[in-house]
Amino acid sequence: MVVIGNIVLAIASLVFYLLAKEVLFTKMPGGDAGVGYAWALIIGVLVFSICMAVVTAIVGSQGGFSWVGSPGGNRFLLVLGGFVLIMVGNGFFMAGEGFGGLPNFIRKIFTAIPAILPPLLIICAAVLLNADRSAVPAFTYKLPIYLGFVSGLLAVGFILSQNARNAAAVRQSNIDFEDRNHQNHLNNIDSTDVMKNGVFLYVYTDANHDKDVRERALAKLKTRPDWQEELVRRLQNDWAPEAFTFLASNEVDDKTLFPEAVRQGVLIQARLIRENIRKCRDTYDLYAGRFTWEVERVLRTVDKFQGMGVDYRPAVQEMRNALDEPTNFEKPKLSAKGILDKWLKKH
Repeated sequence: MVVIGNIVLAIASLVFYLLAKEVLFTKMPGGDAGVGYAWALIIGVLVFSICMAVVTAIVGSQGGFSWVGSPGGNRFLLVLGGFVLIMVGNGFFMAGEGFGGLPNFIRKIFTAIPAILPPLLIICAAVLLNADRSAVPAFTYKLPIYLGFVSGLLAVGFILSQNARNAAAVRQSNIDFEDRNHQNHLNNIDSTDVMKNGVFLYVYTDANHDKDVRERALAKLKTRPDWQEELVRRLQNDWAPEAFTFLASNEVDDKTLFPEAVRQGVLIQARLIRENIRKCRDTYDLYAGRFTWEVERVLRTVDKFQGMGVDYRPAVQEMRNALDEPTNFEKPKLSAKGILDKWLKKH
């Protein structure tokens, strides 16, 4: 076993030599060559780690780690955990990525680790594999292990720190995006001519928008004297989905204007659903959640005008039938069907 260990250790030494030559004395190329360089580095670190794992296992089988902890499972876990940590540190510093924002002296220390740590680990393994530990100073095999352990802790700490910074940057980016989006909504509302394009403001009145966005859109819409009559007109043409978006989340002053127009709007929505399904080419167009938004807002609107002399059930049934429009591909189970079935069963 010792002979095998020495052969594997020699392979590890050769791999380290090749890695050191690339990392320390070769500038990383650009383009496709850079990709090949990166893969060569990854494979080299992996092969080195495997070689050291084999040597570590042989050393352990020969009692080379009897000085570590207590016998049994605890010792095995300590050796295994230490080895993994050391290899993580070695691989991380060998890659040499992400050090650009560090102070210069720390960056120099991190850059030197790939040149120092692997040969120390190889020397340590050679001592534990071949020498009588009582005949050599303990620091010759303990110091490299402790240094490797520290490098592993540094690597893990650096990785966790980088991940935390990246997560914070992503959160801030999301916040900035939401702020820009919010301001864009307000700007769009302010710049819309309510007499010509008021229908484009209906989407901003939905309950999923922030309160200030909704209030500004509502205030802008109501500057038009016939805003309710305009809603009725939109229910009677292909802008019915937008009108339902408004009515599902907001009240009107004169409800008597709307019952029949709402029924007509439901039938228009049913037709639009059929037309949209016919245009779908695959499940990336017709996915399980498709039409859920439209159906929910239609039903919320219908519920507001129940008991006002109009029977909405036939129109809602037509919308449910529209979801059964055939396709030339396997249609997913549409969530909107279940929502409509539940409403029809109740009514």
